Amino acid sequence: MRIPIVNEQDEIIAYKEREETVRQDIRRIVSLNVFNERGDVLIAKRHHNKKLDPDKWGPSVAGTVDEGYGYDDTVTTEAEEEIGLKDKEPIFFKKIFYETPNARRFLSAYYVTINSAEIKMYLQEEEVCEIKWITVSELDAFCKESPENFVQGFHLTLEHIKEISEKIIKK
Repeated sequence: MRIPIVNEQDEIIAYKEREETVRQDIRRIVSLNVFNERGDVLIAKRHHNKKLDPDKWGPSVAGTVDEGYGYDDTVTTEAEEEIGLKDKEPIFFKKIFYETPNARRFLSAYYVTINSAEIKMYLQEEEVCEIKWITVSELDAFCKESPENFVQGFHLTLEHIKEISEKIIKK
């Protein structure tokens, strides 16, 4: 499936097959951070068959925006496909531009709070091999101790998780 390539203003300038993209191309991606009733966050480990960051921990849900879809459509679809999360409306948090050694991206970050006892999740095995609930402070320590266990750019996700956690706690 083709993906939109955008300029520095996040305007679509071309479409390419995913395999044809190069580092200079700016892609659109989404992430969803799922929190439970205790304030823990769900992290997901990418499958070992993934081209980028195999067997690395990342946000609850992440995905690339495909041709014909927007950020909101993509995050909802990815949440259902990757972890089976349905009937929960993700809340937009922020959009940022960032670069890693391998890519340039616009990231739209979302979050949702669920009652973990009431929601049954399942994994899309070709995308996600493991999920786990973790406190924000444990995640912070884990990421500092073993950054090699996380996807590229996870420090940005971690900052979002901390900001969202503080926002949720203040409510």
